[in-house]
Amino acid sequence: MKKLPHAPIGLCALDAQGVPLYTDQGENEITIFNLACAFCCLHGYNGWREHTHGLYLLRGGSDDEEDILFALLEIQVFPKELKGLTRFLQAYNGSGKAIYQLGKQGAEDYREFVLRNLDKDCTKIVSKSKVGYISGRGQNHVWIAERLSGRRVLIMHF
Repeated sequence: MKKLPHAPIGLCALDAQGVPLYTDQGENEITIFNLACAFCCLHGYNGWREHTHGLYLLRGGSDDEEDILFALLEIQVFPKELKGLTRFLQAYNGSGKAIYQLGKQGAEDYREFVLRNLDKDCTKIVSKSKVGYISGRGQNHVWIAERLSGRRVLIMHF
């Protein structure tokens, strides 16, 4: 993937339960909060607030409210070794459809393309980590976990 300029990420808001919502700076807090709640309801994350220490909704400058890739942080602090993932989230949400047109394989649909490439990106990032992380993919998500404990660190859902 082409290297993108770093866009600032900020704490948008805390929801009523105290879960931080991280987004691109300049986003409308009410819009982001509503999108986050709709995402969690749609995908059955009823207890997400109990296990989530941050929700990343990085649209990368796109106003599109559909096909947004979310990330749920399931540990207290986002590991430094994984910070590059936030740029991938911004890229896929902001320019994913243009990237898809250039790199799709055969009749591959957009979601499959994004998840396949995000899985590859995560594999590269965790392979460089000295702390020891692993990554994998489910049907509609990509996850990262601690290698030794198996504890999930982050799940990116699309």
